[in-house]
Amino acid sequence: MIHISKVHKQGSAPTNEDAYVENLGRKLFAVIDGATGVGGLPGKIAAETMQHRLDNTNTGASFIDLIHQGNRDLAERTKQELGQEINAISKEKRSTCGIAAIQIHETYMEYAQSGDCMIFVKYQDGGIQALSYDHVMRLDEKVISDLYEAISGRIGADVSGEAFQKVYQEEKEQVIPALAANRRKLNTVQGYSIMDGTAEAMDFLSYGRIPLQQVEKVLLLTDGMQLYGVDGDVWRDTAMYAMEYGIERLLKYVVQQEESDIYLQRYPRFKYADDKTAILLECSDEERGFIEKSK
Repeated sequence: MIHISKVHKQGSAPTNEDAYVENLGRKLFAVIDGATGVGGLPGKIAAETMQHRLDNTNTGASFIDLIHQGNRDLAERTKQELGQEINAISKEKRSTCGIAAIQIHETYMEYAQSGDCMIFVKYQDGGIQALSYDHVMRLDEKVISDLYEAISGRIGADVSGEAFQKVYQEEKEQVIPALAANRRKLNTVQGYSIMDGTAEAMDFLSYGRIPLQQVEKVLLLTDGMQLYGVDGDVWRDTAMYAMEYGIERLLKYVVQQEESDIYLQRYPRFKYADDKTAILLECSDEERGFIEKSK
């Protein structure tokens, strides 16, 4: 048997742009992170469009075909919203979403990833394998670094939280062009993968399959679940924490970190709290791992 746990919590924005899929009929699971365009369509459109395709399909379509169909659905939905074909809409104006999705079969697991959602596998010997790579983070980190460098040039080390927040909001407006420039790199070799309704989204999608020998746990995360204050590989440390203590405890810890830094001084970031979604699959029979014997 497989034990499924999940968490889904809205961040500080008015709308939760995360979504998740728990399609038990297909043993298909996904976390989805919508990203609003810079002055464009809400990310919730992309997240819900992909969620609907994966969560409400029990046809014979393959795992990768379902994601392809979800991407085409997004192109059609965007056309309905803006009255233009997807390629006529500038990249920074599109509704997009990252995705981390898996489908469990008898002896293997398929996976697909785009954006800054992540997939990890833990084996019975304690080894942890990342099946995805976050290309978005390296671009965001550069903008965040520039933002906080500009802030530090205007304030002293002993500035109050309220004063820091005022300067933060002013300087954040100045990095919007950099954020838009990063969005224009989506689905290119210089940028990152993301689901946006175009053919290029499938070209840059990471996908594959792994055998299920000795697999003990599978973890899906949106980037809002990342630990703060990690020196080194933040995603690996986050995954290790979740594998050891569970995703409910990880969620509680990240929320506590945010609540201890309401003015964004200690943990540099774009917003007070991001949306947070995670799914953890755990095998309850360690002798078999995830592999189910044929009947």
